[in-house]
Amino acid sequence: MRAQRIQIIILSSLLACGSHDPSRAYVAARDSGGAPVLMHMAAGEVPASAPSLQSMWGEQKLIRSAELRMQVDRVPGAIHVADSIAKAHDALLADVRVNQDEKGRRSAQLVIRVPAPRFAETLDALKGLGEVKTEAVTTEDVTKAYADLETRLSVKEETASRLRALLVNRTGKLSDILDVERELSRVITEIEQMKGERRYYDQRIAISSISVTLFEAGALFQPVVGTPIRSAFRSSLEVLATSVSWLIYLVTFLIPWMLLATAVWWVTKRIKSRRRAA
Repeated sequence: MRAQRIQIIILSSLLACGSHDPSRAYVAARDSGGAPVLMHMAAGEVPASAPSLQSMWGEQKLIRSAELRMQVDRVPGAIHVADSIAKAHDALLADVRVNQDEKGRRSAQLVIRVPAPRFAETLDALKGLGEVKTEAVTTEDVTKAYADLETRLSVKEETASRLRALLVNRTGKLSDILDVERELSRVITEIEQMKGERRYYDQRIAISSISVTLFEAGALFQPVVGTPIRSAFRSSLEVLATSVSWLIYLVTFLIPWMLLATAVWWVTKRIKSRRRAA
């Protein structure tokens, strides 16, 4: 009901303002979120704030990422070279995690953030670090989702401008003005959320991600097979040791009391025997 009242206010106010220009038409509609929208245009005119299809679809919006798994001679040296490659391609070595197994063999996980235009050449350069075991490249096309977001954002901004115009004129009742202010606050919140989503898209489109796993010979294969078994065996031994220790504590605690109880029982029995004999 409140949205309908605001729509009626917008229609009545702007139709009154536009009565002097019969060449312009006002069209009431609702956006994707169900909020009332008032569009005004001349015959054959498209609103200036609406993005053209050519501008929205002329450039694809792609999110690219890759994963490399490579065997190298020495992990520290490979990490140093990977950092140099990243810097040479205006990229950033964002995350480094190094592991070492029981035999001193090392492995590492790297995450490299690279500008999208230099994604392919950076990936090719990283392949020279060692022997590539597995490679995976994924491309996510978000062109349609981005265009839909731009359209919804444009409609919301148009709605916000109409509501601001009503607040400037202030021709309605106080209750109507308060309703318009609440509606404007809701629309602005949705606009900020959409802008945040657009920034997230822009960042992922502009910066690609390359994940690189480096390992020395045998570091990821031989230890991995026996590790779960050894861990389970070690855990079992720990449980057994804990049980034995508690049993020792229990016996140590009970033996003095058992001896005392035995002595009391023996003395009591002797006294009863003497009484019977007397």
